[in-house]
Amino acid sequence: MASNNIDKGLDFMNGYAMLKRSRDDSLNATTSGSKTPQYVIQCPGTDIFTSDLGKISGKDASSDTAPCLWIETGAARLATYDSSGQLSGDGKVVSCDPIVLMKYGDWAPSIQQLMIEGKKIDQIIIKRVVSIRQTLEVIQEIDYSTCLIKTYKQEGGTIMFSFNYVEVTDLSRVFGHEGDLLGQRGMKFNSSNLKIESISS
Repeated sequence: MASNNIDKGLDFMNGYAMLKRSRDDSLNATTSGSKTPQYVIQCPGTDIFTSDLGKISGKDASSDTAPCLWIETGAARLATYDSSGQLSGDGKVVSCDPIVLMKYGDWAPSIQQLMIEGKKIDQIIIKRVVSIRQTLEVIQEIDYSTCLIKTYKQEGGTIMFSFNYVEVTDLSRVFGHEGDLLGQRGMKFNSSNLKIESISS
């Protein structure tokens, strides 16, 4: 896979330590506050995830979507400026393996099996959702293609897994007070050929 080799920048176990507080905060919010998830995960065309989320952006999300407690994703450029102001390093951009934190559900064995078997997942979509006028809307959508589950860990009733990917599209959406979509902007990055493009509408 083209989007790996960044363990030194985002080690899985270090990632778990960093997310532990966020996990606890998310669990507290889930049990004592709103039942609306902040993040959901989707694998279109598969039966890995199911839930009772109902509709998101007017579309049924129960057959291939499940709530997440937290996600972490990003990239790194392998270069720094030295004391003379010159750029050192090869300047290559590498993708950090996204980390997903979820409650244990019937999807957990499937995720673990995919990791063990090394099977490709065509698409993983992470969505950040909010309730706007009693309707769940997506304010951020991160679409990963050609994915491979790399790590899996369970602690109590939560699981965490990471995956790598070839291409990612990150879209941010802006809504008005009445729930109307005002516009969106984002970017698409292919880690195999390092091509990037802007998206706006």
